[in-house]
Amino acid sequence: MELTRQIAGDLTLPDAGNDLAGMAQVKVSVDMEIAKADQRQVDGGHTPWQLDPVAVALTFVNLKVSPEGITGDPKIPEKSFKLTANNGAEAIVEVTGGPIEKVYLERLVRRDETGIWSVVGYDPR
Repeated sequence: MELTRQIAGDLTLPDAGNDLAGMAQVKVSVDMEIAKADQRQVDGGHTPWQLDPVAVALTFVNLKVSPEGITGDPKIPEKSFKLTANNGAEAIVEVTGGPIEKVYLERLVRRDETGIWSVVGYDPR
């Protein structure tokens, strides 16, 4: 840590102790076996979008709107999603349209830049 401060004095490290996900109005249960399998898929070069909290939030919200699946362009477009908080382990994505206002995500399997994001909660509109 000291060496890091000497090299990059203005570097701020993410604070993983904020519990951003704890603020969600609706909690989403995550099956850790599925999350671990998804992590293995990403480690193998598949579904890299799971490393992006905005892409994960977009998929989650659009599957809420279209539970039968997403075909073609999503009903809630990517421009409606904005990353508003990210401490490296947890993130919040705000959504300007649709039934969900905020999506709370967490890196549950691996809490570094190689870890996938999982939706752990949301705030309905």
